Amino acid sequence: MSPYSGLTALLCFCTLLTVACLGVVVYTGDAHGSLDPLLHGREIFQNNCIMCHGEDAKGTGQLAAALPVRPANLTDCKLTAEDPVEVVQGIIRHGGPYAGRSSVMPAFGTVLSDSDIADVARYVKSLCADPDWVPGELNFPRPLLTDKAFPEQEMIVGGRFGRNGKKVSEYFGRLEYRVNGLTNIEITSRALSINPNIGPTESGLGDTALSVKRVVAFSSLYRTLASAGVELKLPTGSDRRGLGDGSFVFEPNLRAGVDWKQFVVQVAGALAVPARTSNINSEGKLDVAIGHYFFPDPRLQITPMIELNTTTRISGPSYGETKSAILPQVRVKWLVWALGVGVQMPITRARDFEVRPLFDLVYEYAF
Repeated sequence: MSPYSGLTALLCFCTLLTVACLGVVVYTGDAHGSLDPLLHGREIFQNNCIMCHGEDAKGTGQLAAALPVRPANLTDCKLTAEDPVEVVQGIIRHGGPYAGRSSVMPAFGTVLSDSDIADVARYVKSLCADPDWVPGELNFPRPLLTDKAFPEQEMIVGGRFGRNGKKVSEYFGRLEYRVNGLTNIEITSRALSINPNIGPTESGLGDTALSVKRVVAFSSLYRTLASAGVELKLPTGSDRRGLGDGSFVFEPNLRAGVDWKQFVVQVAGALAVPARTSNINSEGKLDVAIGHYFFPDPRLQITPMIELNTTTRISGPSYGETKSAILPQVRVKWLVWALGVGVQMPITRARDFEVRPLFDLVYEYAF
């Protein structure tokens, strides 16, 4: 096989990723559908909700001051836009405790019909007045390795356990903060334990990564989004002990996702460029995740997925070397908590491990 074939394949995939990102731009104009359900939902809201939430829906109703917990400000996009409409319907039908909210929020399931609840939930979702706020419906299930285009606000802990002659266990923690409707920032810290069959064991702090991501286009109607970002890896791990790369690494990236009838495809491409090429080589990365999610309950999402992870060297003595692996996995999400588990297996002769179990635990926080 030609040493350039892996690089050619990677470049083709990255080209497709770019086309997908540009294609999303074409569909950024969303039609909100008929106004009749929204007008009906507004009428129901005014008849049943304004005493607590207020006519402006900001939690300033006549009864608000007397309640032990202030009613939610439904115009806050961080609150309103994040919940899928099915969860909003559940809160209206069953009350606040249905989704871990305050018990002060009463249940309207015996007062309103199913169509009334659907319309008022749609109206509540429309109260986010920021047109640039990417809605929670585009927050697709998180793959274990393929980075998402959605601007998350999450805390994540996880681990990866490579198994071969050089057993490398990596643990990481990540904090993500959503700056606005389109942008988030992240910090990731790692700890490594290296236990080779021959030689001393090493463990300690690995490299730290800082990143920023911004959605460049999205469509609720077509359930697509694309983002561009950059990551800066800091050499906080000792390269002498094998715990880090020993160099700053600059990594621009593109990410995209699409949801079609609960089948989700997510793609992430990146170019890693080290400041000191004497330590490590530049490389291109491409990750593709395909999954299908379903809801046994509106609060419970289960997603089996499979990923293809590919890295190709684009400089240095190993120029053109490609390492690819597949990663079957499953993610289970209950409201704001999610757990993902999977096993990564190489499919190319060049490899860093024989098999690598992975997991992560995700918490979506708000403040």
